Amino acid sequence: MSIRSWTGLPPAVSSHAVPLHWTGENPFDGIAGTLLARGCGRSYGDVCLPCETALVCTPCDRIRWFDRERGIVRTEAGATLGDILRTTIPAGWTLPVLPGTEHVTVGGAIANDIHGKSHHWAGTFGRWVERFELIRSDGRYLCTPNDNAELFAATIGGLGLTGIVAWAELRLVPARSAWMATQNIPFSSLDEFFEIGSRLERSAEYVVGWCDLSEPGSIRGILHASSFCEGDRRTRTPSPRFDRAPSLPFSMWSRPLIRLANAARHWSRSQRPTAREHYTQVFFPLDRIPWNRLFGRRGFYQLQAVVPARIEREGIAEICRRLWHARIPLPLCVLKRFGSIASPGWLSFPIAGTSIAVDVPNTSRARAALGTIIADVARIGGRVYPAKDALMTAEQFQRMYPDWQRLDRVRDLRCCSQFWKRVTQRTSQ
Repeated sequence: MSIRSWTGLPPAVSSHAVPLHWTGENPFDGIAGTLLARGCGRSYGDVCLPCETALVCTPCDRIRWFDRERGIVRTEAGATLGDILRTTIPAGWTLPVLPGTEHVTVGGAIANDIHGKSHHWAGTFGRWVERFELIRSDGRYLCTPNDNAELFAATIGGLGLTGIVAWAELRLVPARSAWMATQNIPFSSLDEFFEIGSRLERSAEYVVGWCDLSEPGSIRGILHASSFCEGDRRTRTPSPRFDRAPSLPFSMWSRPLIRLANAARHWSRSQRPTAREHYTQVFFPLDRIPWNRLFGRRGFYQLQAVVPARIEREGIAEICRRLWHARIPLPLCVLKRFGSIASPGWLSFPIAGTSIAVDVPNTSRARAALGTIIADVARIGGRVYPAKDALMTAEQFQRMYPDWQRLDRVRDLRCCSQFWKRVTQRTSQ
């Protein structure tokens, strides 16, 4: 079958797809060549594209048990974060780290050591993993920070290359209801973003900045701050799925349309400085629309980069200047601050600093601009998020992630992805 990333880039690969079912046998034994565990396919680049066989883990989606007193849940790796929340929030618990979509599996969250709007106090997803069972081609391993600790650290953020996560135990945090008190605070410069954001992080549980870069030389946006409030714990039905919605024949995004859309969003949010919203509205706004289908059949790129704290203002400003100079449509731009909490994985993405994420339609001009930005980020000691990359060179990746050889030494040689093949090629050094 044809397997593709969520963005459609790089182009889809032809691969065998084998559904995973627990039979007591080692799944490696029934597959020839290399494989890669695959969840919902929400990665933006080629980390989810196998070299040969995709082992589809979504059939293994049971929540095995839930300790409502201590806030511990054990789930199979194919369960999605949305599945877990619909079980835990009515009981007063939530996952502390959530990405921008509920359609991410537990296995994928561990493999990419995902982050969210709570990094200033929660860090990354891997910090809340108590233990998991890892299936490798030579057997099964129970991994904790103390038992098989090397495999534990390699698997968190290890891009699915150390084996197949069978199940994981996750620590939860209290959620007082299914509803959240939110604030929408405008900012009109990067200085305001940092000033207001620092203040909000002292009181709010979740903070993120939406940014409008449609006017060259202008940086404005809305800082969204949210915390769970007292109220009804009932949850809503799952967000709609658009996996089978056809892509538009062309990208709907043009710079004039984006300018109008951003102006409308800025005005509407500014008119509503406070609100009470359901958690699905706060955490998963893009699940409400077929976002990836709006870019047409050519797909789109997302670049997510983090600039180190020591030069975060100058670095983010320079990235914005690069994007303005390229004159490309930017339908989405998100700013997030990362705290100093260390990530547990060897190849975890976040470092202390500020992250910028942009979605860009696939054009030659966009590829050139993003390539220049990636080179700048590598030069100043920043990082690009592997789960959202399709453009890094091997030299850039190896510079950003010096522990890549450490992972390569302990990965299961039966596991490989198009991404790993691309970024571990020998450089010309």
